[in-house]
Amino acid sequence: MTTTDPRTRFRRARGSVAAGTRRTRVGRLLTTRIVQIPVILLVVSVLTFWLIQVVPGDPGRNALGQYATAEQVAAWDAANGLTGPVIERYLHWLGGFVTGDWGSSFLFHVPARGFILARLANSFLLGLLAFVIMVPLAILLGALQAYREGRRSDRAITIGLMSVSAMPEFVIGVLLLVVFAVAIPVVPVQASGAVGDGIGATLSVMVLPAITLAIASLAVLTRMVRTGTLATIDSAYHRTAVLKGLGSWRTLRRHVVRNALVPTIPLLGIYLGGLLGGSAIVETLFNYPGLGAAIVSAAERKDVVLLTDAIIVTGAVSLLALLLADVLLILIDPRIRFERGADR
Repeated sequence: MTTTDPRTRFRRARGSVAAGTRRTRVGRLLTTRIVQIPVILLVVSVLTFWLIQVVPGDPGRNALGQYATAEQVAAWDAANGLTGPVIERYLHWLGGFVTGDWGSSFLFHVPARGFILARLANSFLLGLLAFVIMVPLAILLGALQAYREGRRSDRAITIGLMSVSAMPEFVIGVLLLVVFAVAIPVVPVQASGAVGDGIGATLSVMVLPAITLAIASLAVLTRMVRTGTLATIDSAYHRTAVLKGLGSWRTLRRHVVRNALVPTIPLLGIYLGGLLGGSAIVETLFNYPGLGAAIVSAAERKDVVLLTDAIIVTGAVSLLALLLADVLLILIDPRIRFERGADR
């Protein structure tokens, strides 16, 4: 019968304790993030509800029109729960929202819950397509710039991306519409009619809004990938991989890209939350039936119920995207599981 060396047993025990400690730290980090989400949403709901009250405009007047009498407007406001102390109305809204009763939208004349979830699904598809376009292109351009640092191609890509990023989203969208919907009519001008009419029709109306969203965020993401790639190329483990004779593609895939994406993942979480929550400017420009366009319409008409519900849902989506980014960062970077910073 073999006996294990005491030093070996000690190293194994110490390794088991360290692994348990790392799992505890990671679990504590994720638990903290999860607990923070409802607290943040509660604060956002209070601020949103209060700001809507102080914004000029009367929902009853917007709903009934300018020729309605003051008595009719007051009766409409009372029937829809828009009178009384603000704190009572907020608590009534909060209780209904938590229990699944999100109220009704007087602007679209539909229950708010089903309408918001349907619009969120449209924004999800648009944001996902923009994300699929943006991330691989940013990784490709950032890696190319890093490997050709200081050369003409590096400077040309930088100038081109910075020039495009200087333009607002609506300018990029208008230029794409003029070129691909008017001059070369390959896609529809408006994106409202064909959503849900099949994969081909849906993609045809989503492609220009998705490209607009991707281009607007491409420059910053590419710059971060370039910086991360340069840092990885200068590292000792990359030089070791090259000295071992690994091919350029294998080195790029196994050592460079993974480590270069580590500082980029939190930014990806922010972009993903914004894209999935709906980009109001782009959706309004292309008349795309997403959640962002609905928020703009609700704000213009002071649709209190729809606007509050939609902002809370958008905030929840953004926070969940950031939580997903934290999880991916832990999975892709083993150093986080070893460092004491995981306690924060």
